[in-house]
Amino acid sequence: MADEPPPAKRQRQSSPTEDTTPSRSHIWKPFGDIVLQAEATQFRVNRDVLATQSPVFADMFSVPQPPGEPLVDGCPLVLLSGDTTKGWELLLGFLYGNPFEVEECLPFDVIAAMLRLGRKYGICTAEASAIRRIHWEFPTTLKTWSAHARFKKIQKADGMLFDLLNLVHEFGINTTIPALALACLHDQTLEKILNGVPRFDGSRVTLAPNIARSLIIGFQRVLAFQNKTYAWLDNDDVIPAGSCKQRSKCTKGRHALRGWLAWDEARDMPYFFGLIHWDPAWWDDVGICDA
Repeated sequence: MADEPPPAKRQRQSSPTEDTTPSRSHIWKPFGDIVLQAEATQFRVNRDVLATQSPVFADMFSVPQPPGEPLVDGCPLVLLSGDTTKGWELLLGFLYGNPFEVEECLPFDVIAAMLRLGRKYGICTAEASAIRRIHWEFPTTLKTWSAHARFKKIQKADGMLFDLLNLVHEFGINTTIPALALACLHDQTLEKILNGVPRFDGSRVTLAPNIARSLIIGFQRVLAFQNKTYAWLDNDDVIPAGSCKQRSKCTKGRHALRGWLAWDEARDMPYFFGLIHWDPAWWDDVGICDA
């Protein structure tokens, strides 16, 4: 029948008897006039919505459909090769909700779908919004970095930093890499950089080999820079001062502060202080006098 859903484009060989009829997504608009299929899931939507956002779809819809092409519920069927069901569910949810400028903090999966499908189909609003959110979280200047807290535009989750670092490398969003790479160094050990980390759903994310190699090189260079920056804390001529009345206590406090700036005991890893500001309260925390 012309209005019956067609079989999935790619049959699953592992289970020949399994029903491969495409399923309908919850995104099934009653007045939709086009059906999209990603993997084995179909979406009934409005071609005007797609054509307004995407020049790729606008060009596609401007060409008359050849006779005899498959229909689903009387609507032309478009197979989206290489796309995922999840990606289109996320993107269509946004297209129908005017969501690209919302202030809501979005999961990484949504950001990735906006970027991947936005670039593939020329949906500039989706791609640009994803890039803006990434730059907001990991900016290019210290002033911007210090102006707001992290993870207000992209939800933090287990493995998210590695996923995001892989993504920005893939799409060439190079200006955000330094801050994002430093965040990875601050959060993860060398072992995790090499072997990956678990996501919240139990799957595992690993860095691309070239990215992991760059992080390991950066790991050593940042540590060397930190050691050079705070070398004065190893100098007995600096602390205790000549007028100090508690020389033994201040010496002990200096060693304590130096150790704190070098090693994160709670996570048993080097401490990457990176872009934090010096806090004068640290003197009091370790018992160093005003002299």
